[in-house]
Amino acid sequence: MSIDQARYTHWAAARRFSSFADAAYLAWTEEGASCSKAQDAALGLELANFPYQHGITFAIADNGNDEELRTTLASLSAQSCRRFDVVVTCQPSRAASVNTALLFVKDSVNVRLVASGASASRTELLQIALAHSTETYFGVILAGDRLAPSAASSVHLTLAKWPEAVIVYADEDWITEDGTRCKPRFKSAWDPEGQLGFDLLDGLCVMKRSAVLEAGGFGAEFEPAARYDLHCRVAMPLHCSQIRHIPLVLYHRRVPPVMNAPDARDAIKTYAAAARRVAAEAAFQQTGTAVDVLPSPVAEFVNHVRRPLPNPAPRVSVLVPTRDRANLVRSCLNGLLKQTDYPDFEVIILDNDSIEPATMALFAELRADPRVRVLRVPGPFNFSAINNVGAQASTGAVLLFLNNDIEVLDAGWLREMVSEVMRPDIGCVGAKLLYGNGSIQHAGVILQRGPLAMHVCRMDDATASGVDGRLAGTRGYLAVTGACLAVRRSVFEQVGGFDGEHLAVAYNDIDLCLKVNDAGYRNICTPFASLLHLESASRGQDHASEEKRQRAQREQDHTSAKWIDRFENDPYHNPNVLLDWFTGARLAQNAGQHWQLAR
Repeated sequence: MSIDQARYTHWAAARRFSSFADAAYLAWTEEGASCSKAQDAALGLELANFPYQHGITFAIADNGNDEELRTTLASLSAQSCRRFDVVVTCQPSRAASVNTALLFVKDSVNVRLVASGASASRTELLQIALAHSTETYFGVILAGDRLAPSAASSVHLTLAKWPEAVIVYADEDWITEDGTRCKPRFKSAWDPEGQLGFDLLDGLCVMKRSAVLEAGGFGAEFEPAARYDLHCRVAMPLHCSQIRHIPLVLYHRRVPPVMNAPDARDAIKTYAAAARRVAAEAAFQQTGTAVDVLPSPVAEFVNHVRRPLPNPAPRVSVLVPTRDRANLVRSCLNGLLKQTDYPDFEVIILDNDSIEPATMALFAELRADPRVRVLRVPGPFNFSAINNVGAQASTGAVLLFLNNDIEVLDAGWLREMVSEVMRPDIGCVGAKLLYGNGSIQHAGVILQRGPLAMHVCRMDDATASGVDGRLAGTRGYLAVTGACLAVRRSVFEQVGGFDGEHLAVAYNDIDLCLKVNDAGYRNICTPFASLLHLESASRGQDHASEEKRQRAQREQDHTSAKWIDRFENDPYHNPNVLLDWFTGARLAQNAGQHWQLAR
């Protein structure tokens, strides 16, 4: 039997992406199981309030293993909702064995067998199943994998609540031969960047059949990444409102048998190469511009979609506020002027009442470089107002807001950020920022109740993949930090810049990003632009004095009142996970909250 390269690659990803210990996750699943019957009953009652509209066809391509096929069929037989049918496809030589397996569920599942006319690959078998499907929606279950008992009900309720949905997908985990669940993947809501990096939709993914047919169905061109290819072709052209995510673990992947290391590496290498070709084609269809797709340096199965700069490259205005701290400014400017590989940028130092002789001497030295200006912005420290003044005085088509305590680590960081920010649908772009010890300070911001603006993967090692691979590839977020933030001037001016009246020091970057998002743009963070950040080295911490504590509370209250809906429901945050500033990611209480289904 041939090696299932896709399964081994997803299993390798699960082991890298999951940040939860197996024992902790097992306890979490047992906590959820204790209330699952009551929740399933509540789900059934809610579903009964909606008229039956659309059925689902689940396709299973036989893999030659009777036990694995029976396992999958048994999970379908155990569904609390039976609004679906099943099409099983197989090789001609397997028809009798598969028919025998179907006898065990024929009284509980509407299942049909279709044997191919000749020997066929799994992709060809799935295409045959698609051709024989009759319901409005279509999904694939791999032989050996299982659906949670509430999977069909959850999907149907989502489709009833959001009838415009073309795709519905869910969270997943892995299950061993003895039934032990492990390695969950808690996904975000729809994120095109995440999809280009590593298939967000694989697992339980139900798609409108007409959309699958319009996209051309399953193709063999990108084997063994054919399902990834289909997901990209169907999903990437859609509006985000047409793709709904259920933040419940509804799909259990079969853990593959142990394979020797060379064969495992070859399987992953083969799948990853095919997936890069898929991502290159999908990114080209997305923008009409050819891209290079490279393996992520921290996870070879995650794609780095490297986009070209426009020709000519746009001018970038780098705005650096400071009050003295000549040592920080010198390090920051050395990185900009001597290490950064970018053809056209200016640096505007926004001098907020510097007085130290060392600073004055540094300014005089820097003025000798035609790329540098020093602009006086006197008055009490107000990050928002200072940067607004700098933006007005700048000449670039791209604004890059940069703290004075940032140090450049690699020459290509600015090219990476500008190549992303020049896409017409992109608003703010953030970078991966590291503490001095090499751990993560920022790689995107997740919003939680509080309001709390939590940096994802904070304190993780810089070479780690991060929870769900967030450090391995470019991802979408509602917000990124203003310590290193790129945005087109036109977008910045469209939303009115930073809020200097209400948010002098804190939450101004969050507010800007949310205004940009409201204006119809997506904000992203790329880990392929990496810099060092000595956080708050210049202005100190917000709790250093009573005055700063009061100011911080006012700004937090203002942000909470203005954006409470975003802090309550960040689509890029999975509600099964809680982020803690000191302990990182941990599992949220598992109450099986079906009423919070899709987003």
